[in-house]
Amino acid sequence: MPVTMGADEEILIVPQPKQLQFNGEWFRFDGFSNLPDNIASDFNIPKGSWVIKLSEEEGDHCSINVNDGLIDARGNRYICYATIIQLTMQRRGFIPSVEVYEEFSFKIRGFHLDIARGGVPNVETFKSIIRWLFLLKYNYFFIYLEDLYPWRSYPDIGTLRGRLSEEEWSTIVNYGESYGIEVVPSLELLGHMENILSLPKYSRFKELWWVPRDGTLDASSEDARAFALRLLQDVLETSKSRLIHVGGDETWSLGRGRSLDKVGFVFKGPELYLMHYRAILNMVKKYGKVPVVWGDMLTGIYLPSEERSIWESVINDKLWDEVIIANWNYEPLSVEDFRNMIDKVGHYSNQLACPGLSNWNRFYPDFERALTNVKNFLTAAKERGLSGFLITAWGDDGEECLFTYLTPLILASMEIAEGMGDWEAKWIRLSGEDEGVLKARKLFGKGIVSYNIKNVIYLDRLSTMSNEAKEMIKDEWSKILDEISDVKLPESLELIRSMMELGLRVIKGEAKADDYWSIIDAYAKLWLSERKPEGLSNVLSRFGKSMLILKYNLRG
Repeated sequence: MPVTMGADEEILIVPQPKQLQFNGEWFRFDGFSNLPDNIASDFNIPKGSWVIKLSEEEGDHCSINVNDGLIDARGNRYICYATIIQLTMQRRGFIPSVEVYEEFSFKIRGFHLDIARGGVPNVETFKSIIRWLFLLKYNYFFIYLEDLYPWRSYPDIGTLRGRLSEEEWSTIVNYGESYGIEVVPSLELLGHMENILSLPKYSRFKELWWVPRDGTLDASSEDARAFALRLLQDVLETSKSRLIHVGGDETWSLGRGRSLDKVGFVFKGPELYLMHYRAILNMVKKYGKVPVVWGDMLTGIYLPSEERSIWESVINDKLWDEVIIANWNYEPLSVEDFRNMIDKVGHYSNQLACPGLSNWNRFYPDFERALTNVKNFLTAAKERGLSGFLITAWGDDGEECLFTYLTPLILASMEIAEGMGDWEAKWIRLSGEDEGVLKARKLFGKGIVSYNIKNVIYLDRLSTMSNEAKEMIKDEWSKILDEISDVKLPESLELIRSMMELGLRVIKGEAKADDYWSIIDAYAKLWLSERKPEGLSNVLSRFGKSMLILKYNLRG
């Protein structure tokens, strides 16, 4: 029998359904008799008397009708299951009497995670991310690998940086498949190959032979191109995904080194780019897969104006007609600016909008910058009828930002993309956190905090900061800490509060070298709880440097 209580309570589903009718009644819920075992186990849903009657249909839509003891569901099985689980999270021990209809604007709803800049998730973290993506109705998980794929032909590449084993990769892919998430390898086969080309065995393939960390392949070399194609072939032969991301971004040194010497010092960057990617895309298609490529070099959008004109014709090549183009920008631009960016690339039916979560080069994401970027970019993408989006999280400068800090932004991004954009109450409902903790998350995500933690507690950076900037940080951080002084925070957020408290002592000249130990211990514990150990020493050594600066009074 239904129970009437909290009739005015809002049912909160991510993303906001196209239709949701709630009559104010709740049914007692003791579990499902036929929910797939993996989902029931992972989401701690007990066996019980409730039955799910699911009629699978093709397409990204879902209809759900909740009656006493029975849920009628039609549509995509994974979307239906995700919504059903969200319904069980509305009130403990009950499920609301609702009718729900959902359909999605974007066919590709993806999250793109960089694991190559310093922090490789352990398998349990990958699984946790996949479960969160499933619950929020993402359907693609791109993993940015660089040198960390389990290459069969090159067992030496990535071994010192925590590269994934074949067993780990297979486990991640299969786990994603069990939740309707296609796990896609995101590669670099022309630029951003620093971690491969810096190895002595492969350094002969890089463009700028005199730059130790140059990451651009010498595409004029037949041997170098063959090397890149062998890397790609390894992935094509071992990856189950229909999509393969083949990179292509920021190849700024292409045509300026070894290749320049070979053509009489005539710049041939665009020609080399097209030649190399023609071979790459042909190989991908030969294996029956769909290539994805970054879009910046196709238009030269981020190059100086005098070079942009040389590159902007690349987009006109018919090569890109059967490729998914990932158009990226991470700035808080206006909707009109993003419309213009999208129009410049064209290929609307095979273009992805790729905003970013502003989590790189910092310990904590910049919520203000990220949410403005996501909102305006995806608004323009929806207006232009793009096929999908990739929410990107990068790890430049050591991947210091813990993955756990990204979870509310991943939710907010889906709500912005496919719902009404109001995400805070839904985060509280699905996470179980209270408003005080969410308030802290958002305050830590203000630019003056997220951007400046490194600039303050890394003392070699602080030495270049003006006194005016220090005073502003001191005033703003003090206000924020006062606002959340009585909020009990989870361990990961307590670390950020502790970093801010240390930062204030640093600015006031009151910090001692030993003050860093508690930060080091807390950060290392959190890192190792979600990641492999490789890369941690790079971050800890920066804390150590600050300790030595304090201990021996090395400033100035």
